[in-house]
Amino acid sequence: MYKKILIIKLGAAGDVLRTTAVLPGLKEHNPGARIDWVTKPDSVDLVRTNPLVDKVYCIGDSIPDHYDLVINLDEDEEACKLASQLKGEKRGFLWESGVVIPTETAREWFNMSALGKRPENDILKRQNLKTYQQIMLEIIGLKTDHFHTSLHLPESSTGFAASFARRHGIGKHDFVVGLNSGAGSRWAQKSLGIEKSAELADGLGERLDARVILLGGPEEAGRNRALLSRVKSKIIDSGCDNRLLDFAGIINLCSVLVTSDSLAMHIVLALKKPVVVFFGPTSSAEIELYSLGVKILPELECLCCYKKRCDKKPNCMDMISKDAIVNAVAGLKDKGG
Repeated sequence: MYKKILIIKLGAAGDVLRTTAVLPGLKEHNPGARIDWVTKPDSVDLVRTNPLVDKVYCIGDSIPDHYDLVINLDEDEEACKLASQLKGEKRGFLWESGVVIPTETAREWFNMSALGKRPENDILKRQNLKTYQQIMLEIIGLKTDHFHTSLHLPESSTGFAASFARRHGIGKHDFVVGLNSGAGSRWAQKSLGIEKSAELADGLGERLDARVILLGGPEEAGRNRALLSRVKSKIIDSGCDNRLLDFAGIINLCSVLVTSDSLAMHIVLALKKPVVVFFGPTSSAEIELYSLGVKILPELECLCCYKKRCDKKPNCMDMISKDAIVNAVAGLKDKGG
């Protein structure tokens, strides 16, 4: 049993959030343990309100140099160097002789990552059927039935969401569908086309009598403006400049979220809300939905290619059916979503 545990997870905000899945198991197997977390400034808010985390550090902060267990689940050079410098038992990824190396339990994930040997890593990634949560727990060496991600919204963000709902006339009995069809500039190929997204918004409103909220971050500002100009039905524009936890507060208003494989997806799952997720270039098998939703995938052999852009016509996003998404949302509505 460990008394002091450090988790290092930098990476994208969505990756940080889904890594909170390891916290319940760590507490279960190490009752009374202190758990600290190191991340980047952009992700601090996603972890700092979690009751299972004692202290959150930003990378570069002065932190204790000794923990009983140091868990680094990031292959980032800065994270690996930090893990290697600290004293304590290590799990995950380290820095040695100028390169990232995995501990033995992390070798499977390393081999299928971008740092693994090509082209074997791409083949392993496509063949993988384990969820991210399952693999991270295996890296740590935890066996547990408790591995749900979690996000705890502060009163300021729930209050922001309540004010947003009043301003737009959203009632507690309304069927509200959040639409997050973009995916940022880094993974443009994960985004649903603007025209199809507009048709989807219209279909959700017309067929399901849904109040549709358009969601996005700063990188979606241009595409969301274009999308709004094409929508024929009523749609609520949530803007693209909300603070992170206020963005999560708006997502929490939704009865169902329709989204790409993105931060919004990880947020809605951490809030334990129903979701419909469409996939193309990234691994659908890796995503744990906790029986909360539906995955939409086109029938293509090149899925999970991890290409950021694609010249194929039609490509995977072109082949995702608007009607399939609407039907999936309808199914969740019938279940009480």
